[in-house]
Amino acid sequence: MTIVIEKAENIDAESLVEIYHDAYSENEKLGLPASASKVKIEEVKDWLQNTIILKVKENTTNNIVATVRLKYSKDWQCYVLSRLAVKSTHKGKGLATKLLAYTESMLSKKEETKIRLTVAQTHPYLPKMYEGKGYRIVGERILYNLPYDEYIMEKLI
Repeated sequence: MTIVIEKAENIDAESLVEIYHDAYSENEKLGLPASASKVKIEEVKDWLQNTIILKVKENTTNNIVATVRLKYSKDWQCYVLSRLAVKSTHKGKGLATKLLAYTESMLSKKEETKIRLTVAQTHPYLPKMYEGKGYRIVGERILYNLPYDEYIMEKLI
């Protein structure tokens, strides 16, 4: 499958919402609720105006099959990767790996030196997946409004 990774636009909001609902429904089934599983078009349009959202499109169909959001954190002095989502029908095809590599390369070209993300400590595979891609645990965040806490993970780029 040939893909194109590019910046998402307002016209993509509805497709992005569908991907978030689909991808994050898995977290809900694992007992790891996330607001992305219920996100609305208006919120995604706000993200599109105030953050960087990348989309992965199939080259042949132009369908969006994955996405990620980047937001600069003044507290951490780096970009924070969040809302990585791959359409369930396209999981296991290396799209998250390609999207992470593209994101890291893009930030490196902007002369950024690190990237962070947070992940549920009890997620059955994501902490190990990110460790396998060079991220290391640098802290934790206690979430009082959710049934889990998060690792703060960082990668030097």
